[in-house]
Amino acid sequence: MSTQNPAPYPSGQRALTAREQLQRAQALACVSGKDSSKCRGQIHVVLFFDGTGNNLNLDYYQPKPDQQKPSNIARMFLAARDKPDDGYFRFYMPGVGTPFPEIGDKGGMLGTAAGAGGEARILWALTRLLNAPYRYVTKGVLIDDGLAKSITEMASGVTGRAMRWALFTNWQRRLQAALKGRKPEVTQINLSVFGFSRGATEARAFVNWLYQVCKQENGGWHFAGIPLRTQFLGIFDTVASVGLAQLFPDNLPFTGHMAWADGNLAIHPAVEQCVHYLAGHEVRACFPLDTVRRGNSYPANAMEVMYPGSHSDVGGGYMNGELGIMAAQNSQMCVIPCRRMYEAALKAGVPLLAMNQLTDQVQKLLTPTQQVINDFNAYLRDAKVAPASAEKMHQQHMALYLSQRFKYRREFTKRAPYRTASSKHQQYLQRTQQGIISGLAKLHAGDPMSPDFDPAHAAAKVKNRPSSYSRALDPAVSPETDPAHIASSLDLRRLTPAVEHFLESYIHDSVAGFIETAFYEGTFNGCGLFKFRTVYKGDE
Repeated sequence: MSTQNPAPYPSGQRALTAREQLQRAQALACVSGKDSSKCRGQIHVVLFFDGTGNNLNLDYYQPKPDQQKPSNIARMFLAARDKPDDGYFRFYMPGVGTPFPEIGDKGGMLGTAAGAGGEARILWALTRLLNAPYRYVTKGVLIDDGLAKSITEMASGVTGRAMRWALFTNWQRRLQAALKGRKPEVTQINLSVFGFSRGATEARAFVNWLYQVCKQENGGWHFAGIPLRTQFLGIFDTVASVGLAQLFPDNLPFTGHMAWADGNLAIHPAVEQCVHYLAGHEVRACFPLDTVRRGNSYPANAMEVMYPGSHSDVGGGYMNGELGIMAAQNSQMCVIPCRRMYEAALKAGVPLLAMNQLTDQVQKLLTPTQQVINDFNAYLRDAKVAPASAEKMHQQHMALYLSQRFKYRREFTKRAPYRTASSKHQQYLQRTQQGIISGLAKLHAGDPMSPDFDPAHAAAKVKNRPSSYSRALDPAVSPETDPAHIASSLDLRRLTPAVEHFLESYIHDSVAGFIETAFYEGTFNGCGLFKFRTVYKGDE
């Protein structure tokens, strides 16, 4: 199985055991209300881990409508059922780098740059899973906010796994004792987890940490003595970058898998269905992709789909007009993968509200306009990106984008998105455009600004000059940053009017955007936008 294009795509659901089939049928009956007498004891918990710099309050509730920029995690959260008395719970964890008062996190650059605060968010989510059954049965609170904050502090850091096991095993005993003999009896916990960016990393780590403190018996898993099933894991473009990311040249040993991201990202086999949406046009060194693939194969319970777009074109979070992309919120590229995730989750039995039960505003956030649908479909038709590994599919998408930027290098300032960007963002876009030209100039095969310059021809000439350009002898050069490899992928013949329109109208230059929120990566790695993305597999 390979990474897939957006449509058609497989379900990504593994075969369920007989016990799991029964659990799923019981849970679906509960969600649909077919037989409430048999479902009084079931609870449904849905967790939402938002991406780096994304915050529901700061991005949606507080701004004026024309300044709102909710991520897809925020949009999905707004669509989730929230009726604790009936057993429906939803919990939202703001992205690292933003305030999360419940754990004492004020936000800031340490969270944005290194993922600080991610571990505390995972631990806080575990306390929610303890509170949900207690709240359903007793209408009270097992772990209040102050105690939850103390637990996240105690279970963090170097004592990590051992302390987590001790603390959460103890709290499971307390919960089990508190519920013993009380009605209604909780017969099953149905868990669904969503995440974007580092929030997707948190979601994957959360599931693995949860099952470390669960008991496996009688063919199933139990949490506090209650049967537990994780029915759905929905993630957008997983990025770890915890600790030191791979920002610098390729031969330095930093991969961004330190601390809580170290060895915790494999998709746990107990997950019934994992759906992972990838960004085809993301290249930032600080945002390497963690695919769900293990080696050269996918686990039976997971599937991946690559959408065109940068990181936040797939996971959401751009404001209208940002970086010259003028699409309104429901006309942005991100709405399509968000709606697809919403539909996949509903099909899996995740307790989300149906469209006709949502407010008009939330319906709009989940409904792409016909224009973006038409333009998206036209791009897929003309781009002809073949299903392959995530790396190869990404390179097909990115080659189109770089081909367009190169094709119009002499008219760059006269076209969108530069022409429609603010003066400040124009400076950032100009800088990344110069990075492309500088990358081609490294080939020493002519002036890239010349009308006659052919990237593929220049790359071929370089490859035939091993004495002056020897990639094979230079351990610091990888295919992702090799100018000749990148240049050889450019092909202006693949650019159709539909492809060009889509790239100019919907795809944000995330390297340019990163200059405003952090820095210009090209200063550190010498590549900027002229590179391909680093992709990690499983627990690499």
